Amino acid sequence: MRTIFTFPSLENPMKNVTLNALGGQVILAMMAWMCFGSLSAQEQERDLERVFIPEARVKAIEASRAGGGTLLPPLGLPFVDDFAWPSLHDESSPVNVKRWEASPVRRTTTLAYQAPTIGCATLDGLDAVGNPYALNPTNAVGYADTLTSRRLLLGGNVPGDSVALSFWYQSGGIANGADAGEDSLIVEFRNTADDDPWQWVWSTEGIDDDTAFHPVVIPIVGTEYFHNEFQFRILNYGALEGNVDTWHLDFVRVAEDGMEPAPLFEEVAFVAPPTSFLRHPWTAMPWPHFVDSADSYTAASVTTLHRSFGESTNSQENIGLKVQRVDVEGNVNNYVPPAGEIPNNSIQGLFETDYIDDLDISTLLFHPAVSDTFATFHVSLWEDEVGGANGTTQTGVTDNDSIVHVQTFKDYYAYDDGTAEKAYALDGQGGEVVVGFDLQKADTLEGVWIHFTPFYDDAAGETFTLKIRGEDEENPGQPGGEIVTQFTIHEPNYFANEYDGFTYIPFEAPIPVSGRIYVGFVQQGEDRINIGLDKSTNTNPEYLWYKFPNTPWLQSGIQGSLMIRPVLRAGKEPVVQVSELPSRLEGPIVFPNPGTHTCHWNLERITTVRMLDMTGRTVAEWLDMVPGLQSWSTETPGVYLLVGTEENGQIWTQRWIARP
Repeated sequence: MRTIFTFPSLENPMKNVTLNALGGQVILAMMAWMCFGSLSAQEQERDLERVFIPEARVKAIEASRAGGGTLLPPLGLPFVDDFAWPSLHDESSPVNVKRWEASPVRRTTTLAYQAPTIGCATLDGLDAVGNPYALNPTNAVGYADTLTSRRLLLGGNVPGDSVALSFWYQSGGIANGADAGEDSLIVEFRNTADDDPWQWVWSTEGIDDDTAFHPVVIPIVGTEYFHNEFQFRILNYGALEGNVDTWHLDFVRVAEDGMEPAPLFEEVAFVAPPTSFLRHPWTAMPWPHFVDSADSYTAASVTTLHRSFGESTNSQENIGLKVQRVDVEGNVNNYVPPAGEIPNNSIQGLFETDYIDDLDISTLLFHPAVSDTFATFHVSLWEDEVGGANGTTQTGVTDNDSIVHVQTFKDYYAYDDGTAEKAYALDGQGGEVVVGFDLQKADTLEGVWIHFTPFYDDAAGETFTLKIRGEDEENPGQPGGEIVTQFTIHEPNYFANEYDGFTYIPFEAPIPVSGRIYVGFVQQGEDRINIGLDKSTNTNPEYLWYKFPNTPWLQSGIQGSLMIRPVLRAGKEPVVQVSELPSRLEGPIVFPNPGTHTCHWNLERITTVRMLDMTGRTVAEWLDMVPGLQSWSTETPGVYLLVGTEENGQIWTQRWIARP
């Protein structure tokens, strides 16, 4: 159950194979490796060990388990949840949308492979706070996650009503799957007994390399289940050491006459998030770089995956797209193209829609005039109505026929979609990994965002130095010499206080850059420093390189996109340097640093405080703040400078980093 994938198949990203099944390019790379370095040094793709669960969720779970949580009222039939919208106990949604008691289970959109509809409940080896249930024992196994429904009003039902629980499940998908013969998915019903209310009703073992969703129908026929406190729960048994042995659930339903799997009713729904609205390979780029040629940087094709359910022919109707800028107040850029209609003659099948080409969109989606430095857009996609040749209308879940894609233009380039499905690491002392980026205009490099992902061996105490390289003039397309050598020693930050959080690491001084650059790090020790690996995009074969001491550069043989993002000045003025301001040796400690949205500091004296952004502009100011705990919040990530002027005229400065 503890699995390390060294090289994935080039033909099928869902399977991992041994060396003799690889393509010639990787075999040649391995031969070169054997000639120049130790076989113990290699790149690795690894299953995730832990994720961050927000503090509000942890408190809600703990309160519920202690009996202090809000007891949600029971629900009548039908009970339906396809996890397309927030329905878990701790998520921000109305009570009538919530379907579950507090639990460690999380809702995901990228870990499953071609789910029935977008969004799944994922069970794995992570506990309620996102840590492994058992980190130290080798191959520790046991009961892990439990997803428990709200109470259901079955007191008025009888066996003749044909009440049944139905759902679809997948073992693994894009993530690590449960192992055949070792791991299990289990369903239990709550009866009327006081001493032992939970009774086993169904289970299945793991399925190796599972990429299919399997339907399950469990009739509710025992009279002991027909009461108004009825509940069902789904548990997984497997590895307790992190994001491994995963199970994905979709379209869970309890209904009368429910002897068929839920998605057989009439419906057309999204299956997965859309591809990037920027031209390959980017998922994000600096706004000042984008506006120089907005037309050429906007994707000409944005593919979305859909599924048609039902026994009759269903069609998309009144599909549409809306673009709105959301990082400033006001509707500054609202575009809705003419409604289109794309017929689909599939029955219970997958099909694709191109939301740019198929809708014949010729208007510029992201208008260059709306900003000079940053811009964030919400791109809403929808299928307004579903109908077939026989006039049927949608009878399923209405929430899965619309999704929102967040298109961000800040001060960095990105290839990843912001979600890590696996972990990437180099196994060997002195390993160096860099990612290539083709800058679209000359700029100044300030730092990098890195998503560190803990895995089995927590490398929080290990050290590394940043690397910035140019392109090799004799071997175009691969890393060359260092542009500026970095000497500062850093440690990975595996707890960024948000799910899939990034840590900002500045270079020692701003670096003028242009053309192809390579950014990354070299690890000092042998322990692996694990970086998030996005498996929904795939740019590693083009841009990811690695090496070890006394070895040549090798192109990555692992599919996905490494979650490293170079941060550029991107039209901003140089940040105010601490050395330019008079200062006492000690100012108040700013915490958490880096932080998410909010920073805090304690004042000992009456002080006037200014908050400066990267341009040197004052974004907040407080006159004569009284001693004590103070705080400030922002939705804009970046580097900020606190400048305090005390009553005696002394000035102190502190730098604070806000994560995205």
